[in-house]
Amino acid sequence: MALTFRNRILGTFTLGIAAALAVAGCGSSSTSTTSDVASSAPAVPSASPSSAPSTPVASGELTIWTEDYYVKIFEPLVKPWAEMNGLTVTFVTKDFGQMGDQFIAAVPAGEGPDLFITPTGTNKFVANGVVAPVELGDAAAGFNPVSIEAVSNGGKIYGVPFTVENIALYRNTDLAPTAPATFDEMMAAGDALVKSGKAKSAFSIGQDPKGGNPYLLMPFQSSFGSQIFGLDADGNYDPNNLIIDDEAGQKFASWLAASGKSGALSPDMTLDIALQDFKDGKSPFLVTGPWDLAGIKESGVKYAIDPIPSAGGEVSSPFVGFYGVYASSQSKNPLAASLFLTDFMTSVETQVGIWEQAKNPPALTAALDVVSADPDMKAFGAIGATAVQIPPIPAMDQVWGPWGETEVLIQRGQGGDPVELWKAMAEKIRAAIAKG
Repeated sequence: MALTFRNRILGTFTLGIAAALAVAGCGSSSTSTTSDVASSAPAVPSASPSSAPSTPVASGELTIWTEDYYVKIFEPLVKPWAEMNGLTVTFVTKDFGQMGDQFIAAVPAGEGPDLFITPTGTNKFVANGVVAPVELGDAAAGFNPVSIEAVSNGGKIYGVPFTVENIALYRNTDLAPTAPATFDEMMAAGDALVKSGKAKSAFSIGQDPKGGNPYLLMPFQSSFGSQIFGLDADGNYDPNNLIIDDEAGQKFASWLAASGKSGALSPDMTLDIALQDFKDGKSPFLVTGPWDLAGIKESGVKYAIDPIPSAGGEVSSPFVGFYGVYASSQSKNPLAASLFLTDFMTSVETQVGIWEQAKNPPALTAALDVVSADPDMKAFGAIGATAVQIPPIPAMDQVWGPWGETEVLIQRGQGGDPVELWKAMAEKIRAAIAKG
């Protein structure tokens, strides 16, 4: 599971799949499994049955595309629901790194699925005409409001979110009994442990040696007050107002250079190395998300989940991303697809069932309430309250690559002055956005 999510994080940079999270998807492609039906019965109750739209009558077959990780989670959850509703549901496993583009290409050709489980990418899907609106009615109010924004476009809702993903600081409580308030405090504690021979590395954060990891580094950037895009008069992200290279962004670039020079950060510490060092008790601090929680628990390391310490003086706000389910605009069984979204995906039982495997906080508020007794979910939820949404605009596709590559150059001390590199990165992004 951990490998799946670590790949997801890096995949978002190169593919521009903005949600997200943060985060996995390395399933093999083109294998299929089927949930067969036996009878028809009432559907699983939704979180707000009195306010949800009337349930359509559906039958026949549904095909669902997603990565291997979520096939394994959804298939057993869907099977009893499918049996109750007289449906045969077939899951087709797709490679995370390719499935978004495959979906966009397949739907117009009539070769796509009925439903697609994916990091939210609503604006891109709507722009390509590959998803259909869903009528959630008052039931939409039962979801994390930012998650509904992530599946909305032009006043319409196009999907149903089911997880909220944000990163945090995992702390080995044996090595570091106290949560650090600042990045410098964290590094001082970590360096002391390394010098004493109690730790191998002072701090772990995974990157790609060439592409970096701006998703994981974003909390430190935001602690300088640096964001990606400004907002228009209506409060929406404005693709023509790139602000990443403002004064706050330049200060972050200088800090990044200093952190690379000191060894606090290194693009050669990959995601696998960072996680393994923490699981082996060789690193006191690790930045990652809930997708690595199960593996960390299995390692036996005693841990706490803390806010990410500030490097620039302001709150370290991570990105928050969402996973959701969309109906294809060319679904061969639109009634059944609608039923899946408005009934199965709005069910507390469904969203808690997903959480039991994925351990990502549910997007459905009633489901989150069910799991809130879990201290890890409480911690991630509190940190998520300070998080910022990945700008849900197509222009983000042009940001990830130059952003990560420039961060690597700056950390390595290559290419010249870090501020000038940062400014050049922004100009490259602006040109790419203008080109379209």
